[in-house]
Amino acid sequence: MTSIPASRPALPLMSRIPWRKIILYTVAILFALWLVLPFYWIVNMSFMHEVDATSVPPHFLPKDPTLANFLGFIHPTTDQALLGSHAVADTPYALMNSMIVALTTALFNLVLGTFAAYSFSRIQFKGSQVLLIVYLLTRMVPGIAIIIPFYLVMRALHLLDTYGALILSYTTFALPITIWILKDYIRSVPRELEDAARVDRCGWFRMMWSVFLPISAPGLVAAAIFAFMTAWNEFMFALFMTSTISSQTMPVIAANFATDLNTQVTLMAAAGVVAVVPPLVLVLICQRLIVQGMAAGSVKG
Repeated sequence: MTSIPASRPALPLMSRIPWRKIILYTVAILFALWLVLPFYWIVNMSFMHEVDATSVPPHFLPKDPTLANFLGFIHPTTDQALLGSHAVADTPYALMNSMIVALTTALFNLVLGTFAAYSFSRIQFKGSQVLLIVYLLTRMVPGIAIIIPFYLVMRALHLLDTYGALILSYTTFALPITIWILKDYIRSVPRELEDAARVDRCGWFRMMWSVFLPISAPGLVAAAIFAFMTAWNEFMFALFMTSTISSQTMPVIAANFATDLNTQVTLMAAAGVVAVVPPLVLVLICQRLIVQGMAAGSVKG
């Protein structure tokens, strides 16, 4: 006769509860709320009337949604035009300034970074690794330590209160990371493709355009987005080196809202939404390439 195996005793309920997963999911949800709720609150207030935005208890949804706060940037009322040292009327111009500076900074970083990254990836020279580390160490210098020298240099070059001062400064900040991202992508391109392009009598520039750049598209996009965000969000250098709306960017104008005791919080919220939308749309469009570029840049080499 075959013996019937004894059934295993049931585990206690406490040991069957997946505490580890519960804790991880709880932490993830809390972290997501911590990131999303501030942005949601700004968007929520931007569609409110001032009375609803300052009411106690607060309204988590607009009772009577309005676009007046956004329309004020195009046709500000008399009261709105005087708020925050004319911050409302200056917002469209600041948005355009930020876009010009950020896009130009991203373009310069891609051009200079591609040349430098190709040199570090394909040309073996003494001290190349040390030079790469020195480039990266420059990012560890706090901005407040170099802002005065930058200011004096830009004044000597007569670039104060111009796009040039901001573009040169931001390109300097973002270029080391751009080089580090692109060098790993260029190293991943087989040398055989480069040799084949030379056999086909392709010059260096045509080889870069036809071979390297298409393969390195995720790295290029990741580097461009990083440079764009660096220029878009920077405040301290923009504050020091600009003085008029001809070159002031969104962070500077957004700070002006806080200089007036009568500033409407709904207008401040609308300005925040306007400032966030361009980089947010850009990141959403290029999300897949950004993830590929950053992931590859961290594991290849």
